[in-house]
Amino acid sequence: MSLLRWKDEYLTQVEEIDDQHRRLFDLVNGIYDMMRLGRGQESIVEALTELFEFTRFHFGTEEKFMADSSYQGTVPHAEEHGRLLDQIRDLRCEVRDSRIVMSMNEIYFLKDWLLVHFQGPDKGLAYHLLNRAIPHIENVGL
Repeated sequence: MSLLRWKDEYLTQVEEIDDQHRRLFDLVNGIYDMMRLGRGQESIVEALTELFEFTRFHFGTEEKFMADSSYQGTVPHAEEHGRLLDQIRDLRCEVRDSRIVMSMNEIYFLKDWLLVHFQGPDKGLAYHLLNRAIPHIENVGL
């Protein structure tokens, strides 16, 4: 039983971003499954580390798209990326140091940031890439 189910409404129509978003869904669902099955905190810390590393990679991909296409919303979008990475890093450290036990509150936090970010800032970036940057690049013959 998964926490998150992929829906077509989450698609940005930018294949690389959509593939990475699906991977983020899988990682959060994996953490949820570990909790549900009673896996130890050490396993959850490893999964949170993987989530952090992949999220950082994903945000790097988005920020490269922003830079390459002169996206006007780069600063606030990248600032949100920084906040989200800090929150995941802090969560991982708190679980690792036994200051908290991973619970549904933390899982819902992860679920919510994914959905809010995908459907908010990422949709805006995708709109820009699909309707402005890509047609412009095609028009100059690249």
